[in-house]
Amino acid sequence: MEIRVSIPADNEGYTGRECPVCKKYFKIKFGTGLPNSSSCHCPYCNHIGSQQEFWTKQQIEYARSIALHNVSNQLLQSLKQLEMAPRHDQLFSIGISVSGSPTPIVYYSEIELEQKIVCQNCTLAYTIYGVFGYCPDCGIHNSKQITDTNFSLILNMLDLPFKEVTAVISEKIVENALEDIVSTFDAFGREWASKLKMDLSFQNIEKARKKLVNEIDFNIADGIDLAEWNFIVEQFQKRHLLAHKMGVIDDAYIKNTGADYSMIGRKVVIKTDEVKRLIKDLNIISSNLFKHAN
Repeated sequence: MEIRVSIPADNEGYTGRECPVCKKYFKIKFGTGLPNSSSCHCPYCNHIGSQQEFWTKQQIEYARSIALHNVSNQLLQSLKQLEMAPRHDQLFSIGISVSGSPTPIVYYSEIELEQKIVCQNCTLAYTIYGVFGYCPDCGIHNSKQITDTNFSLILNMLDLPFKEVTAVISEKIVENALEDIVSTFDAFGREWASKLKMDLSFQNIEKARKKLVNEIDFNIADGIDLAEWNFIVEQFQKRHLLAHKMGVIDDAYIKNTGADYSMIGRKVVIKTDEVKRLIKDLNIISSNLFKHAN
């Protein structure tokens, strides 16, 4: 006897998946992505297997309960056909009565996840815990896509026509943009490094560059001239002042950037055009990192 069970999607069209190796949960939207794809990548550990390997425990329990419900219902119906009322015209009379109900169906609901993504490579819509992961369809890691999206968002925010914005607020918007850019790139870089089993921070980008050159002979600044690289280092140092020194220039900033010592104690200046320029440079560096990992 064969019973086919349809696994329902959630109200947004996503179906839950569970990796058979790392046991982590994610969701995909069937009908998007690669046509007729029968394999699946775990977005967390990148295990590759048949879609049939990725059923969740709740889906299996649901399917099993459907099967048991159908079988028990058919059995009850068969037994009911044997029902017989007792006859009262005999000294002894035996009747048959069947009661009971089919095995109940164990329903479930898919879990709400944190990050929704549409893969730029294959158009699969999927959701995961956290931010970074492999596309379940084509296997492309989404770190570059997430980074590009955040950079674009920051650029759009800088170009918003704010009305009645004071000079102080305008200054703060640009400072926040610089901090967000460095944080976004650092998160991307750490994710990239983790795939190489390296514990590496990119908040000090010159230190990270030297470490990668020395350890794996890879220069993240490929395609960027010395003057532009010095500009990048300076912007990262400015972000460090904003995060740790309230933007006040100190001796370490002077040593790391070559700025004049007369600037010590002054507030560092963050310019909109420099923030936009930094995003262009970091797009080149993130592309270098992404290509090296693929």
